Amino acid sequence: MNMRGGWVMAILVGAFMARPTNGQQLNLGDPAPELAISDWIKGEPVELAKGKNKSVFLIEFWATWCGPCVEQIPHVTEMQSKYRDLGLVVIAVAGPGRGETVKAVKRFVSSRGESMGYTIGFDGNNETYSRYMMRVGAAGIPYGFLVDKNGQLIWHGHPGDPTLDVIVDQALRGKYDVSLAVAREQLAPLFVQLNRFANAQDWPKFKDTAREILAKDPMNRSAMEAVVYGYLGATNDTAGLRQIVEQHIAAHGKNADAMNELAISLLEITTLERRQPDLALKAAAAGYAACKGGDCTMIDTYARAVFEIGLVERAIELQAEAVAVAAGDEERESMSRVLDYYKACKSLQSQKL
Repeated sequence: MNMRGGWVMAILVGAFMARPTNGQQLNLGDPAPELAISDWIKGEPVELAKGKNKSVFLIEFWATWCGPCVEQIPHVTEMQSKYRDLGLVVIAVAGPGRGETVKAVKRFVSSRGESMGYTIGFDGNNETYSRYMMRVGAAGIPYGFLVDKNGQLIWHGHPGDPTLDVIVDQALRGKYDVSLAVAREQLAPLFVQLNRFANAQDWPKFKDTAREILAKDPMNRSAMEAVVYGYLGATNDTAGLRQIVEQHIAAHGKNADAMNELAISLLEITTLERRQPDLALKAAAAGYAACKGGDCTMIDTYARAVFEIGLVERAIELQAEAVAVAAGDEERESMSRVLDYYKACKSLQSQKL
């Protein structure tokens, strides 16, 4: 999902989620229920219990007749490919709703070939649906659940949620704090306020509410992007943005993940007159110092910020560090492609144009 175009919708994912009324609510931090798949259509059968301490599971509920579900297939396939070597297992679960059948799902999956590059099962009795979807009050699909290596539910929501990739990455590295996720659920009323202030174009209150969220949750990308794209885009208040960013760096500069989220948000501003390369560099440098060279994602962001201001040789040095500490072939390849690009740019600097 492009946050620049739809941040209000994205930050409210889950804010209006209906709650189950049967007293069997499934909460973040709870043990994830075992799957009850009647037919495995693609891939080997999966038991969550057997993946404890080694796998992170993304369980996505979908259907062949669901247009938004079909739209998510490339993204889900890309995620499985990107994180396969680190231990991510994606299971897409279809069921008998609206006349869906095993035969129809098999035919659909076969027609897609490797473009659906993950495990697919059919929940013939809707038992898995009951254990997950009904217990969080989810009413629509596509809808996903993320289970960490300890077997805990650590996230649920739309698989297009822009924060999902970050959470998956952190969970695979054992860095995701589920207690923080629980705290984020409690921020939902503030996001409702944020949306209300945006609709009313009450930008001073919007800014104050976003700052309140960031004070409670320094790594909340949705709040950061609400400020960077929502507030700045509506008001052109560059001075106000700089004040918020400077305060955030001063308060959370030793939190590498928070600085990475901030730097990325700043680097992705597309309007030239609104870009703040010095602040992006400052946030990235703080994150780099905080991670002590051990996080390839943070190093990659720092290299990008350095490259943006024209220090190509230094960017090459940093990106080489990112490649060296990358975990898994997929991540190493991704970091290497960026390194090759920087080197190609460096070679052009010696040419007469």
